[in-house]
Amino acid sequence: MSGIINFPRPAPHAAIVRLDGLTNVLSELDGENLRTQDDMRHALWVLDLANKCVRIILRDFADDPNIRQLARHAEELTASVEEARYMVQDRGNKYLTLRRSRR
Repeated sequence: MSGIINFPRPAPHAAIVRLDGLTNVLSELDGENLRTQDDMRHALWVLDLANKCVRIILRDFADDPNIRQLARHAEELTASVEEARYMVQDRGNKYLTLRRSRR
């Protein structure tokens, strides 16, 4: 039916667009490509930067009437970032242990 009538869609909230943009950037991080300490440092830097961006987005929209919904969305993203950060750190620790055992 939508092929016949184009119903107007509400524009997504600007904060959600920004949070989704962060999600898209973070989805490009691939654990399989973390082979060196520099790769892992870079991944951790990106994850830390994403957390800072989430805080900035929430601060920019602090007076928005939808802040609770935005905060929930941000919390989900932040939890995913923290999980990814833990995985990268764990992988880095295994990498260092492996390198030390080869000496």
